[in-house]
Amino acid sequence: MLNLMKPKRIWLVVIGIGLNNCLIYADGLTNNSTNPIVNMGGYSMMRGTNGHWIFVNPSEFWNGIWKEDTNGWRVQLRVRPLIYSMFQEGVGYTLTTNLMLRVEWGSVVKNSGSGYYLPPNGKFVKLELQDAKGNIVQPNPDAGTNLLLRNLKGGFTSLGGMSRKLPTYGTLLPAWADPSSGSLVAIFPKTISTNVYPYFENNMLGEIPGVESVTNFPPLGINALKLDEVYSITNEGDYTLTVQPVLYKKRIETNLLDRVDLPSVSTKIHLMPSR
Repeated sequence: MLNLMKPKRIWLVVIGIGLNNCLIYADGLTNNSTNPIVNMGGYSMMRGTNGHWIFVNPSEFWNGIWKEDTNGWRVQLRVRPLIYSMFQEGVGYTLTTNLMLRVEWGSVVKNSGSGYYLPPNGKFVKLELQDAKGNIVQPNPDAGTNLLLRNLKGGFTSLGGMSRKLPTYGTLLPAWADPSSGSLVAIFPKTISTNVYPYFENNMLGEIPGVESVTNFPPLGINALKLDEVYSITNEGDYTLTVQPVLYKKRIETNLLDRVDLPSVSTKIHLMPSR
């Protein structure tokens, strides 16, 4: 229990990335004079006639670095500060600023429908960091260990945090699906079965949160990484980060899933030496 009797210092961690995922229904707009547009999490919103918040400017959904493939799928990268602040006697002080990568998926031309899932190990097709001279910066050896479960538990993606017991993996997994591997990337087969996914006691894949894209909602966060935990940077400078995620689509009434290839996106970032 938090001791509130004589507080000297209160430490807060403010994650400057992402949104609380919620259901918002648009039944129309009320009068602007009595219902002003407000900024919530970087998006312009106002109350609909039913009282629920709705988005009013969809162009704001895609203001990061994104790329679209011929199937209409977009991948967007947002790299934003992860700000640690200290509050003392009512005054806030910024202690340090690191960067968090948020990978988002969606479309402006079609809704995905249900049946899409993150890869069973949470890894990427490609995740590469290059310095200004084109040298590849190697990630930390354990950067990719239990990546899917870390995202589910931490709530850094739009899937939210999972307060209940996390799922567990079965035995005899193929090497590419091994969640204990520290690698951030894997070679993903075109077709996989549900038994490579972690499961709850009832052994249902449906218990693992699926992902779904809707055109009139912001793109879904499908992965997130604290870059200072992934890379040990020794030299300050400009770097190029390239990310290519992957999804799987479950076939109806089968235990098979087909790979959904997504675009590769690159962005410039400025990194400081790791502390």
